[in-house]
Amino acid sequence: MPISPGGTKYDDEELDALFRAVGFVVVQWGQAEQSLEMIVAMLYQDLGGKPLTNRIPVLLTPKLDFVRKCLSTIPTLHQFKSDGETLIQQFEELSQKRHDLIHGAIAGLSLDNGGFPFVKLDVKDGFHVAREFRFESAEFPKLTKDLIDLGAAANALGRKLWERVEKPRAAAPGL
Repeated sequence: MPISPGGTKYDDEELDALFRAVGFVVVQWGQAEQSLEMIVAMLYQDLGGKPLTNRIPVLLTPKLDFVRKCLSTIPTLHQFKSDGETLIQQFEELSQKRHDLIHGAIAGLSLDNGGFPFVKLDVKDGFHVAREFRFESAEFPKLTKDLIDLGAAANALGRKLWERVEKPRAAAPGL
């Protein structure tokens, strides 16, 4: 009988697999978005992005817009533009699936033709509307790879920008 990380016992391997899949999405997205936070912080505080916005962006879409704007308007950052655009595209492509899985509700607790039904309340034209979707077990291997790639790309760009920040600091101790 599987035991969840929280200690709950249940005897359903398919449901356990769904919980693990959604948990993986949460953890891996958090890693990728943490790297994005570091990118935004460096752009804002150290690499000339502060004049481009009234305040440091907090939500995902404004963060991505800020990164895009910095990489396209700050001449010293143009060498990072291609990596940044790829990263932004990866975040945009994965954000809806992540949002649906994290903020949707499981509508059925058993595997149905290879997937689990979900329902999600959205706001459309000022009204809540229910939207149903399925999370197919066959989707998970690609989603796993895409999330790992997203985290690696965010980390790689963050490291490149950190090198840009760190070189002047190393050259002028005491900054």
